[in-house]
Amino acid sequence: MSLFRIEGLVKRFGGLLATDHVNLTVDAGEIHALIGPNGAGKTTLVNLISGLLKADAGRIWLGDHDITPLKDHQRVGAGLSRCFQVTRVFAKETVHDNLMLAVQAHAGSSLRFMAPRANESELVSKAEALAERVGLTSERHRIAGTLPHGAQRALDVALALAARPKLLLLDEPMAGMGPDESARMVALIESLRSEMAILLIEHDMDAVFRLATRLTVLVQGKVLMTGTADEVRGHPDVQAVYLGTEAEGHS
Repeated sequence: MSLFRIEGLVKRFGGLLATDHVNLTVDAGEIHALIGPNGAGKTTLVNLISGLLKADAGRIWLGDHDITPLKDHQRVGAGLSRCFQVTRVFAKETVHDNLMLAVQAHAGSSLRFMAPRANESELVSKAEALAERVGLTSERHRIAGTLPHGAQRALDVALALAARPKLLLLDEPMAGMGPDESARMVALIESLRSEMAILLIEHDMDAVFRLATRLTVLVQGKVLMTGTADEVRGHPDVQAVYLGTEAEGHS
């Protein structure tokens, strides 16, 4: 059984069918990329998966648990975490305090003042481990809002990792990054493969083809195909609606 699956997911906005009976599976240890042209329904689908939108029909499963009825925060508790297109960190707090708040929230500790928090050694150790995990150890005492864009995105990933997810949704993690920052993010995502499944939404096709075990192509709310990078690259319909002639240049 797949770690995660959606079956017949439908979302309508008035007369617009934004997701049209979408089926998708993600296996344990897999990086599964969701790609498609603008307006394909990717954001709607991810919002349905994370619980920000309610589906009109269909089911969502994480392991053997039907999470369709759960609210977004309950889905986090069930093992699903998400990083959004727009970085969501506490910009006026330090990196360390961002991470402390995240690990404290998921540890079930009460949200008290900063000083008592700092005395909880287990939480401190978890926060430090998260900083190291995403390459921010040297930036732990820096104000998060002053970090370069790529480092803020890495912190956003760390906040999602604090929930110890079974499935991590990454919504355009390379958006707005330069080549060096993108390379670091690709390396970070690759390193997470052995710890959790990942559903990746990304327009950087070089990164997608490097990372993804399988890809699902979404067009006008429907699944056009699911396959390996080579299968997707070589599919004439995918080239026509999304990749174009660029696909021939990827190796």
